[in-house]
Amino acid sequence: MAITEIRLLPPLALARLGSSPEPLDNYELEIPDAVGPRQIVPAESLRLDADGTLTVTRSNGPVQFRDKNHLIKPVAPFFELFARVDGSDEWTPVTEELLSRNGLSLSSVKWSAHLGNIKIQRRTCDDNDKIEAIVPSFNDHAVHHLHGKCNNFLDGESVPLGNVQFARPSAQHPGLRVRFTPAHGKVYGTKTSTPDPNVVRDVYDCTKGRWHGYAEPDSPNPHDYAGRRLTNPAEIFAGYDRDNTHISYGYVDDECDGTIEARIEGAGLSLSTFARVAAGPPTFAPDSKPIRTVADELEQVLHGPDVEAGEDEIEAARDIVRRALETVRLMNTGQLNKGGVVRGVGMARMDTLDVSRQSAPIFDPAVADSLAIRARHERVLLALESGSLVWFSKVLREYDQVGDLTDEGRRKMPGMMRSADGRHLALTRRQVSKVKAAAASILRKSASRTEGGEEAPTPAVRPLNVSAQLAYRARGNPPNSLPDTAISNAFPGLEMDFRNVWKRILTGIVLHESLNFVLEVEDEAFAAVKGMFILTIAGIPLTAPVTGPDANGIVGPLTDASGNDRMALEWSNALAELVRDRQGQEVHCVFQSIDGKQQLEFLLTFRHFFETDSALISREILAPGDLTQSLCAPWQNDYRECSCFYWAANRPDYVNVEPRADGSSAGNNWMQKDRTAATPKVYINDDWQDTRLLSHPDLVSNWEQALRFIIANKDEPPGT
Repeated sequence: MAITEIRLLPPLALARLGSSPEPLDNYELEIPDAVGPRQIVPAESLRLDADGTLTVTRSNGPVQFRDKNHLIKPVAPFFELFARVDGSDEWTPVTEELLSRNGLSLSSVKWSAHLGNIKIQRRTCDDNDKIEAIVPSFNDHAVHHLHGKCNNFLDGESVPLGNVQFARPSAQHPGLRVRFTPAHGKVYGTKTSTPDPNVVRDVYDCTKGRWHGYAEPDSPNPHDYAGRRLTNPAEIFAGYDRDNTHISYGYVDDECDGTIEARIEGAGLSLSTFARVAAGPPTFAPDSKPIRTVADELEQVLHGPDVEAGEDEIEAARDIVRRALETVRLMNTGQLNKGGVVRGVGMARMDTLDVSRQSAPIFDPAVADSLAIRARHERVLLALESGSLVWFSKVLREYDQVGDLTDEGRRKMPGMMRSADGRHLALTRRQVSKVKAAAASILRKSASRTEGGEEAPTPAVRPLNVSAQLAYRARGNPPNSLPDTAISNAFPGLEMDFRNVWKRILTGIVLHESLNFVLEVEDEAFAAVKGMFILTIAGIPLTAPVTGPDANGIVGPLTDASGNDRMALEWSNALAELVRDRQGQEVHCVFQSIDGKQQLEFLLTFRHFFETDSALISREILAPGDLTQSLCAPWQNDYRECSCFYWAANRPDYVNVEPRADGSSAGNNWMQKDRTAATPKVYINDDWQDTRLLSHPDLVSNWEQALRFIIANKDEPPGT
């Protein structure tokens, strides 16, 4: 029974910001109605006291996302320690009894944490702007605070990035577990001669660093390194505009990501393991799930882009269609469908702004109203066992056709939503494969019934042990701590920017998180490719053509402001086959200079994505702070910068929706201030000017009170 290996589960958890001292209770999401909202049902929770004592609790009434002072309850996930012993493939909880059988005691187990926020450093390129918090080895049951320190902070200042606590094991709770509680979601400022009333306090020293006053041009030069290295999108930090540049206020937030580590030392053993955590905003529509999530991305890495037709895929397809329904239920699709360049009209507007496509609605306005789109998704979900799914599978957008902006191309599914590459959304290749496999299974069943024969058995995709690790939900953790509630197709994102996991997938170089561009080199042998495009890896193209009608209606190549008629594909889908087949191997890479005059070729090693025999993202490709580095700064800016056409399930758009007499929809913009039951159901378009909508300062100083949870597409009841 000797311990041979240890593992912290879950391998990745989401913490969610909130300033209440009471963490969010656990709950389950049940589906009482085939097409209706999920129901939030109270479940067993674990209370962790200041001395480390665990007790089981359960809510006696509806789950409350706020406390009695109207403060939002944070999501504070637990991580549980497991071990594998000689002669067994099973993972078993680590307990004092198991330790004792191995000549160990509770004092043999040590914990530590390392969290980072490198949003400022990602923009200024000054390593002195990195914010890091480290809790060194501890074994007690006290609360250990993570103080985010930065060389460019004022002397003695830090930003709280949360805390960690080792729960005291007991007869009722013998397993070893640690809890991470995130920070409050506050914004901090820079010390200047003029105090800023919107921030909690000043922490940044403008005499040391340049974050206060840092500027990015409205129209960066795409033909030089400086213009290409900016985050995509750029200028997503709090500031003001002057002389065609966006200038930073010098704000600092407490969003972060990093690792929780456990070690067992003694009796001849020296074992260690870690898990990842990312702290982001709450899920403001907690009874809904996004259409494309971090769990979808990780599953594709684990198992590849292809599946075989089987019974399991019917249920998987049902889940995908339901998530699509839950997303569009919170979108004003009629507004987002409109052509023109008015802010708030979604992908139709972006097609015109980005590549000068002819301005036109994506769908016939008569069928684009929110209630009509919702009804269409409901019909597919209700008729999943029929030919409806076959139709749906045929209109899904392929990952390498996201640049097809013809009328037919823009009407592919999912519609009117933006992907992490800034173009029309495609699901992961594995999601598309699941839907197609389910449709094939339905057709085969239909043919079998028609011919009177028996249905031939088909192999199902059998999950590996690592699949169970990925989906593992520690006791007491609410469902919105799981990766299947984290948006992955956001531009850049809310909880994390998943694009960052690909930056170091090739040894020796650092890729841009969004573009096929070499941001940095870590090995001087490849110094020549810094600032170059990477065109192919192992012969796989990393770009796709952009086509559609131009301003005159002539269909052909469309170019961006740089004159390029090709766009970078999402790393996740473009590299899906390579991450399945070529991890640890050398791959042939082709690079091209920005001006197109030079090409270079190198062999680079394609790194392992996961730690061995694990669903844990490798230390080689992610350091603390990497997952959140390209998000808005502060994170509240993401609620104002974008007009919600790709992550409505976590950041609602269209709420309190009801039908008008003519059957069209009426409702409110989620960002509208001071809504009551008597507020007229009139959607206010987000033009950055209308004072009826929340402003940047409103969110920086008062986001917890200003933003509302939406349950069953309705505002949370007053006083909750």
